[in-house]
Amino acid sequence: MNKMRVDRLLEQAKSQGLEAVVIMPGPNLVYLTGIEVHLSERPAMLFFPVNGEPFAFCPAFEAERIAAGAAIAKVFAWREEEGPAPVLKQALERMGIGGGLLGIEYRYMRVLERELLADAVPGTLRYADAGLLLADLRMQKDAEELALIQQAAAIADAAVKAGHAFIKPGVTESQVAAYIDGELQKLGAEPPFEIYVASGPRSAIPHAGPTDRVLQEGELVWVDFVCLHKGYVGDITRTYPVGKVSGKLAEIYQICLDAQAKARAEVRPGMTGAQVDAIARDYITAKGYGEYFTHRTGHGFGLEVHEEPYIVGSNDRPLAIGNAFTIEPGIYVPGLGGVRIEDDVVLEAGGARVLTQYPRNLLA
Repeated sequence: MNKMRVDRLLEQAKSQGLEAVVIMPGPNLVYLTGIEVHLSERPAMLFFPVNGEPFAFCPAFEAERIAAGAAIAKVFAWREEEGPAPVLKQALERMGIGGGLLGIEYRYMRVLERELLADAVPGTLRYADAGLLLADLRMQKDAEELALIQQAAAIADAAVKAGHAFIKPGVTESQVAAYIDGELQKLGAEPPFEIYVASGPRSAIPHAGPTDRVLQEGELVWVDFVCLHKGYVGDITRTYPVGKVSGKLAEIYQICLDAQAKARAEVRPGMTGAQVDAIARDYITAKGYGEYFTHRTGHGFGLEVHEEPYIVGSNDRPLAIGNAFTIEPGIYVPGLGGVRIEDDVVLEAGGARVLTQYPRNLLA
């Protein structure tokens, strides 16, 4: 149990008039307790009352592990033969929970758990989204988190460097992805999902997965992957030339490179996600390629690949010291090709500290 994080959560929950916060298996549970519980057909929840001690509700065979791992004294365990409903009702009655407003995670709680709660609470279940409180807490990365994120970024740098050496005419996208996957495993990390590789005209598809397409001389290929290190992620994209690249491909490469550098250099605490997005987007638009920049400029990361804060035109919340996010503008011209350059940054008093350092200007 991370007491400091739990105390911050409960302070915010109290200010929002919540009776308790209910946490599902997932990243917020890891953030608060350090324990990972897999979501399954067997419901499990941790309760953090504003006034009172935390308690767990879980399958009986998980009780000992959760109690020890999360340092929770009160565990209400249900057995397969009786099912979860009567035990949850008993737990809420004994702990005096259910008469007020419950904070639940809209992004993670399923209908299964919501209906169990509704049946266990006398009267009408009242709830609000506690995920917003947790997102605010998780945006402010502490020293331990920043150290792990830096290590993940270093692994991403090493793997993207290895990928660069492997790229040449005649290899396939799938071979590039498999090679980088192997390098990540050697480095003690793993990609939590597919490594994206797209070459030639396919590089104009922002989330293209690898195929057996053979890389050709004179085209671009980009590689985008996430590596998972001790629960925290590093996220990087580099666009490589295959041999000599010229003409429009070289032009969009340079424009994307300059837009990304401009956003990295100009971001400051107090700017909104929308303002940072506009730095890159306005530059690309001024160069005539605005319609080909089809996604946001970046996203927060940490325990999850995508989390707050989002660097997008709709985000009017100020960014703060300790926020970790990507800066990754892209230009995607159908039939021609695409470019994306992505770095991980942490916001400090003077601006962005860039964590991923592998060279970006790969046409030079």
